[in-house]
Amino acid sequence: MNVPFFDLRVTDPALKRELLDSVERVLDHGRILFGPEVREFETKVAKTAETKYAVGVSSGSSALYLALKCLDIGPGDEVITTPLTWIITGNAIAECGATPVFVDIRDDFNIDPNAIEEAITPKTKAVVPVHFTGLMCAMDRICEVANKHDIHVIEDAAQAYGAEYRSKKAGSFSTVTIFSMNSMKVLGGYGETGAVVTDQEDLYEKLKMLRYTGTRSDPEKIITNEAIYVSLNHKIDTVQAAMLLVMMKHLPQRMKRRTKIALRYNEALSDMVLCPEFKEGSVHALYTYAIQAERRNELMRHLNNNGIETKIYHKPLVSDAPVFQKYGRNDTPNARKVLSRLLSIPAHEKLTDEQVSFVIDKIKGFYS
Repeated sequence: MNVPFFDLRVTDPALKRELLDSVERVLDHGRILFGPEVREFETKVAKTAETKYAVGVSSGSSALYLALKCLDIGPGDEVITTPLTWIITGNAIAECGATPVFVDIRDDFNIDPNAIEEAITPKTKAVVPVHFTGLMCAMDRICEVANKHDIHVIEDAAQAYGAEYRSKKAGSFSTVTIFSMNSMKVLGGYGETGAVVTDQEDLYEKLKMLRYTGTRSDPEKIITNEAIYVSLNHKIDTVQAAMLLVMMKHLPQRMKRRTKIALRYNEALSDMVLCPEFKEGSVHALYTYAIQAERRNELMRHLNNNGIETKIYHKPLVSDAPVFQKYGRNDTPNARKVLSRLLSIPAHEKLTDEQVSFVIDKIKGFYS
């Protein structure tokens, strides 16, 4: 049996028709850039994040870079973050000219708030907690530390659209928050898309300029080079916004299926591997279902040999990437331990019950 890690095909005829109709409407009205679908998309993202404003951008990578830029983070500043994340978290910080400071994580994959506080210096400007796999960080404690030391919190919620921590949404804790909606995400478009959310009107206005070459919107529709900030082009396309509006309608059902699969895995596998926690008052966005397993590499080979695609998110630690060797490194022993045991197994909504049973049986067979 073949069990793919992702299945990005559109096999549902009704969904395919909805998506094509949304594209056709954009082609009919012709507002390929900043069409009405963009504003509707932004309004719905802000509502989901329980924030006042959202700005659609070209990718989650652009979203994080612009979130840092809108807070004037640059040379001489330090930004604390986790080493267990996709490389773009560190890259965005470094591309602003700031120094990424990587600190240790807890066993739940997420940054340790106590390690954040220990790493703060007079140069610290912000902390970027990453909601890894869609499980939110301990945001109450992180915000407490940030407020105490007067630094910004930028949530990297690229993997956590719709997630909740103690009944509060991802995006509602921080100065600015970023989301990714690329094709692999739970709320996934058909290409690269992202968004930045905030409650602050001045940051909202600045973000809109930063995404469009640093220029103000011209009500007379005259193309202008009157740039207020140095920036590049990070605009969202109307077609992507239109297709994401369709996917938003299907997100609750998609999440219901992913949660059902995750809970079934938890029930069947918790005696053999460390499974994700589902706590009351919190919502796991389930970008991936990640376990921690003894003999991880052997298990991975066993599953792959049986047609079950698995992935390790993300190897090596960002702090170990060649590009970051020039920075002084903190010791992060728990991050190294967790990464050595981490394995993500297929858990997307298109899996059949038979495929889920097959994955469970093969893991049980390996450990028996």
